[in-house]
Amino acid sequence: MRILTAVVIFTLTFFAYANVSPQDPFNPQHITRTALALSLSEGRIDIDRLAPYTIDKAFFEGHYYSDKQPGLSLLATPVVAATRVALDAIGSPSDPTNAGTDPKAAEALATYVRVAAVATVSLPAALAVMLVYLMARHLGVSQAAATFASCALALGTPFFGWSSTMFAHSLSGAMLFGAVALIVMARASPRTTLLTGLLLGLTLVVDITTAPAAALIGVFLLARSEARLRDVLLLGAAGMVGLLPLLIYNQVAISSPFRLGYSQVQGFEGMQQGFFGVTFPAPMVAGELLFGRFRGLLPLAPVLLLVPIGLWAMLKSAATRGVAMVIAGTFLCFLLINSSYFYWDGGSSTGPRHIVASLPLAALALAFAWPPGWPAKVVALLLLAVSLGISMVTAFVDAMSPPWFGNPFFDYLLPGFLSGGWMQATIATVVVWLGFLLVALLPGARGEGLRAVRWTTRSGRRGQAQAAWSEPD
Repeated sequence: MRILTAVVIFTLTFFAYANVSPQDPFNPQHITRTALALSLSEGRIDIDRLAPYTIDKAFFEGHYYSDKQPGLSLLATPVVAATRVALDAIGSPSDPTNAGTDPKAAEALATYVRVAAVATVSLPAALAVMLVYLMARHLGVSQAAATFASCALALGTPFFGWSSTMFAHSLSGAMLFGAVALIVMARASPRTTLLTGLLLGLTLVVDITTAPAAALIGVFLLARSEARLRDVLLLGAAGMVGLLPLLIYNQVAISSPFRLGYSQVQGFEGMQQGFFGVTFPAPMVAGELLFGRFRGLLPLAPVLLLVPIGLWAMLKSAATRGVAMVIAGTFLCFLLINSSYFYWDGGSSTGPRHIVASLPLAALALAFAWPPGWPAKVVALLLLAVSLGISMVTAFVDAMSPPWFGNPFFDYLLPGFLSGGWMQATIATVVVWLGFLLVALLPGARGEGLRAVRWTTRSGRRGQAQAAWSEPD
């Protein structure tokens, strides 16, 4: 029953993401990543053909390269290659070279971006939402609590909009959460350690800013290990294997395995400060990233106000204390990096996009914030309902709001939504909302999300903690 429910959650989420993907196919980041995937499918690594249509590029020894981590483009390469074959087979234009002047080339580029976004971002993001449900149930919360958390992540946070783009944030967040899920849900073994290390190494190939969070997750695995020396060696070796695609790409593109594309970036002088634009955290910026009207996370997803409550409940139980520390530490890592970054506002962005990778883990805490009494449940559901509405508007209109709007939601997104044209998408999303509601009401929904945690805290015995984890469907 639990697996079937998880599959339903995945299907609902993937449909919602694919339905609005991609956000602006001609965004510079979409073009640079898709251009690299197209080049890789042809045995090249430069993006010379599409370089005129993106500002996100590096220049080295007479050629243009993507300035982004290559992970997302590497994943998209087989998808893009298959799409080219399909376009040729049906007689549609497949060459995007002159996308700036030729409508048929522009159509081909938009097709590549859409297919790549759905396959390499929307799909793993939906899997992450499914994993939130499964991990919450594994840790002992009720059906309703686990569904509340997965629904909030899927459709009630900026994770929704960014999961319909060719940006790395949702994918890297899914990979980090997958590593934590492996550690917690899989049996401790050398194989689990190897898989975790490989996944953490690959995460850095997708997004280098995940490095502190990946290191924290590695420490979490080692803290639970009964063969620590063995696991240190296995984790390090697997991590280096996962990191190899980045090192090889850097060597081939810019003649050094340890030189990133950002070192040759064009037109962003702020990237020369500190470590590729990252210096020291600015408290005022951190406040804006959390509470501000311009890039604030909580105004876009008020349901996340419940995360500290869930973390507190998790910290009180030995069974979940370690996971809670990873959740808090991961969020803090991304907040500190984002508030230290020269381009902290993310350029064209709705909300703090550099924090999005922490949201799958933060959403897990929401499962433990699901309250026991109906008055409190009503408050939680109201916060979720408001978050669902805001996130729907954001995902439909533009996850990448232009930087000249001081209050993007009220100045740009809501007027764009109210201007019309979103009826079909709205109906589809409401159907997905109803699907999550039905899942929450499935047999097994009875019981309170905090009951198992409080019970294990009072008992303090390992056997009883395991019994709480094994709560029947």
